[in-house]
Amino acid sequence: MKQKFSVGGMTCSACSFGIEKFVGKLDGVVSVSVSLLEKTMFVEFDEQKVNAEKIIAVVEKIGYTAIKYGEKKQDKFSDAKILKKRFFLSLILLIPLMYFSMGVMLGAPAFDKKINFLIQWVFATTIIIINKKFFINGIKAVLRLNPNMDTLVSLGSASAYIFSVIVTIMLYLGKADPMHTFFESSAMVLALVTLGKWLEELSKVKTGDAIDKLNRLLPKAVTVLVDGKEKTVIVSELKKGDILVLKAGDYIPVDGVVTEGFAGVDKSLITGESLPVEVELDSIVTSGSILKDGYLLVKATSVGQETMFSKILEIVKKAGASKAPIQKIADKVSGIFVPIVSTIALITFIVWIIVTGSVYQSLNYGISVLVISCPCALGLATPVAVMAGTGKAATEGVLFKNAEALQNTSKINCVLLDKTATITVGKPKVTNYLNLDGTSDSKIKSMVSSLENKSNHPLAKCIMEFCGENYHTVDEFLYVTGKGIIGKIGGVKYYLGNTELMPEKLRQTANTYQEKFDGQTVLYFADDFAIIAVFAVSDYVKEDSALAIKELKSLGLKTVMITGDNQSSAKRIANEVGIEEYSYNVLPQDKYSIVEKYKEKGYFVAMVGDGINDSPALKSANIGVAMGTGTDIAIDSSDVVIASGSLTGIIKSIKISKKALKIIKENLFWAFFYNVIAIPVAAGAFAFLGFTLTPALAAACMSCSSIFVVTNALRISKKKNKKVKATIQGKTFKVTVEKMMCKHCQSKVTQALQSIKGANNVQVNLENKTATFNHDGEVADEMIISVIEQAGFEVSAIERL
Repeated sequence: MKQKFSVGGMTCSACSFGIEKFVGKLDGVVSVSVSLLEKTMFVEFDEQKVNAEKIIAVVEKIGYTAIKYGEKKQDKFSDAKILKKRFFLSLILLIPLMYFSMGVMLGAPAFDKKINFLIQWVFATTIIIINKKFFINGIKAVLRLNPNMDTLVSLGSASAYIFSVIVTIMLYLGKADPMHTFFESSAMVLALVTLGKWLEELSKVKTGDAIDKLNRLLPKAVTVLVDGKEKTVIVSELKKGDILVLKAGDYIPVDGVVTEGFAGVDKSLITGESLPVEVELDSIVTSGSILKDGYLLVKATSVGQETMFSKILEIVKKAGASKAPIQKIADKVSGIFVPIVSTIALITFIVWIIVTGSVYQSLNYGISVLVISCPCALGLATPVAVMAGTGKAATEGVLFKNAEALQNTSKINCVLLDKTATITVGKPKVTNYLNLDGTSDSKIKSMVSSLENKSNHPLAKCIMEFCGENYHTVDEFLYVTGKGIIGKIGGVKYYLGNTELMPEKLRQTANTYQEKFDGQTVLYFADDFAIIAVFAVSDYVKEDSALAIKELKSLGLKTVMITGDNQSSAKRIANEVGIEEYSYNVLPQDKYSIVEKYKEKGYFVAMVGDGINDSPALKSANIGVAMGTGTDIAIDSSDVVIASGSLTGIIKSIKISKKALKIIKENLFWAFFYNVIAIPVAAGAFAFLGFTLTPALAAACMSCSSIFVVTNALRISKKKNKKVKATIQGKTFKVTVEKMMCKHCQSKVTQALQSIKGANNVQVNLENKTATFNHDGEVADEMIISVIEQAGFEVSAIERL
């Protein structure tokens, strides 16, 4: 069984490492993974040997809190709020404490030393009480033999405080007349570390903003149709079969089917694609989409945790909480970090006592070593980048299943692509139509549609979509398996099917068209005397597949197409998208073998597919990439899911993976480099140059180190401004126009470009989102952009051909 828990009280990676160590020792626990950022723990265990209650008990025994995930609503800002309150209370008391400890140096009147030390003692004690959590957690950590950051901070502060208390008591007893104490250091260390932890918490919360934004967008209530009347209900109360009433601006909280209406739907939250799509009767809509315009009635087919949106969120959260392989190094170091630092601090104190004989100076260096050391930076270096990376990818329609997939996707140098529904749409359409006898197209199409209306063949739907509605009565209808349809219309016998269905005398003529449309399925419409019309039907390439494959090549990746189709069909698609190497007539087990073959050649292989037959290959590949539009088995077998079903998602996944890995390496370098440099500096290694640190400065450096790795990870989510691209001058202009979604949009763009003086032959392609026009002279990019934007659209590229 796998169970998720919420864990409280963790402050650094040593805490999460300790929890993993102790829970992992339980008999029956198979694996345990603790996320410091998400404050969660995933445990896989044998229910026959251990249960959730025992696991919680172990976590509480070692000083932390744990509950089953979801049992209690978690406020992600709760820790930040507590730290904020502690810091400002500490700051209010720290100001007068600093006045009494250092005021004389700034010209303030001097107090009697006994009174001065006593006042400092009171203020420092109060600040310690406010921040007692450091001491409680630090002591507990030592007792359970798992010292952490709190141990270092509390040890440093306590050393300064105890020394100062002893000095003050000795002063009152008349045993000594010391120059100063460390009360201000003991308090300032706590205040500055608390400030750092507060800022760190705020930054850590921000790394999960991409996920939280998705969560917050879904409505709390929605309108449903009950007995013909509209009623508002809470989203959590929705059931399968409910009819939702959705208007422009509404988010769709369920997966469902449109039962009435027409609208433009923005699926960018799910797929990462910015352009809306048109939906109508019987269209499938998914949760997380938003109606840009129009009106819909939607019948819910999936609600709550069963929706695509909820599944996406769960995948992203699990990925963000998982550990990348590169984190293992940091985890090992974190496990022994605190004992090593404590030893170094003790050695530092002893060496300086021997060298100088000054307790003040020796204690100053020893405390500084304890305080400046930062296990947090080391522990946060990888997980903050993983969470930021998986969150950013989710907003782009790319779902990494775990941190290992996020890290390893950057290594891909060979991409094997399934053809059907991966490179192509996976849905046939009429690509060519020939009228051979002069009969009006409308009459031919109505007769063909009438015949197909009685068929349930897979190609019937695409033929009817091309031909439109039928108007004729069909008599003596006969479906010939594997060949086509025979039927009478108006007493005349017609044939609609492949070459074998045609009367013998027409077959030779039919074969010439089969050769003409090589690689496509050719259907003939004929009577007993002649072929009347020819329809070439084939699956067709997705509009951005060729561009995606071109970019994959530009990144230096080998691209190979694998398909179960015949050679001519495979060759046609490969040529269309620019793939030189392809395999055809491939069986499912052969796809697996092909993946293994490329792995043996030394390639780090990504297999991209969508069907059940792709799942063995997806599992075998170094990185399995499933199209989100594919089967559940393919998605379950994969490491990465492209929600949009577009091959451009692979490019996004590789780029995000490389950026995340780069930031992880930067963070780890900084964490190691910081500690290697900071500890000797704090220990007084450069004192002969006059360069030393006080415990307060050391605390500030430690806090800044943690904040650095968190804010550095946030760069993954940084957006780059789109630049309009232009090429050399010419007479024909090609403009890529964003946000076109319907015929009305196409008309507005046409009118906008026609308004440019001298523009002619304006052609707008809605499917490719491009517009071309001719001009006798030169037109400034700004002019084109201006007229398009005034029409309500955006320009992403301009080419002069």
